[in-house]
Amino acid sequence: MLFKTIIRPLLIVCSISIFFCSCQKDASSEPKDLIDIETADTAWTKLSIPGQLRGTSAIYGNIDDTLVVATMYKIYITTDKGASWQMVSDEGLGIPSFNMYQGELMALSNFQDHSTSPFLFSLDHGKNWSRKGKYGYEVYDKITVNRKETKISENESYKIIPQPNEIIDKEYGRPLAQPDKLVRLTDRGEQLLDFPFRRQLNYIYHDKKNRLYIGAEGTRFEWTVKGNERTYPTSTDTAIIYISKRPISRQ
Repeated sequence: MLFKTIIRPLLIVCSISIFFCSCQKDASSEPKDLIDIETADTAWTKLSIPGQLRGTSAIYGNIDDTLVVATMYKIYITTDKGASWQMVSDEGLGIPSFNMYQGELMALSNFQDHSTSPFLFSLDHGKNWSRKGKYGYEVYDKITVNRKETKISENESYKIIPQPNEIIDKEYGRPLAQPDKLVRLTDRGEQLLDFPFRRQLNYIYHDKKNRLYIGAEGTRFEWTVKGNERTYPTSTDTAIIYISKRPISRQ
């Protein structure tokens, strides 16, 4: 009886241990990271900076050399095509646009459609920043940047267009926010651009090779269900930059 009394608890303990070991093995065999199908797009390169709730708010430079990106309050640069990012400024003030004037890169501070009022300045293409600029008000008061439109030439520009909330949620009876679109504007009118990503778009810019750069938020326009709670859209804290792989004016 004593032998049975001792062996039974040991068998139970061993069974429990084997169960948990098998659970841990199954968990470790699962893929740790999901494949991001957006990175496989043939027309657009996707770069991401995690941990940025407001997404990408401003862009300057080019992916081949130095790319400067603002994520609301912080400024990051990459010199290896987005493989790594270095934070170079965190002033605690929102940055809606960048502008270059005679070798001085400026961070603007007005979140209207046309940003104004430079307040941070860099003389080395975004690596170091100062609140003291090399020019005066006669220059800075004239600086304006259209955050939602970039002009390729006199007759061609590209623009972020918000979409109307035409889809109605059947359960709550309220309109649902929709992802932004991109359009091409020429003297022939407006043409919808083939942009496959369903995102909220904050910024549009083009480099000297006429490649488009689109600053976006990680928000996905889909439902998230957790228990009895339904949330739309789904929010994620990632700053995203989409870059056209070819000169946009030739597409």
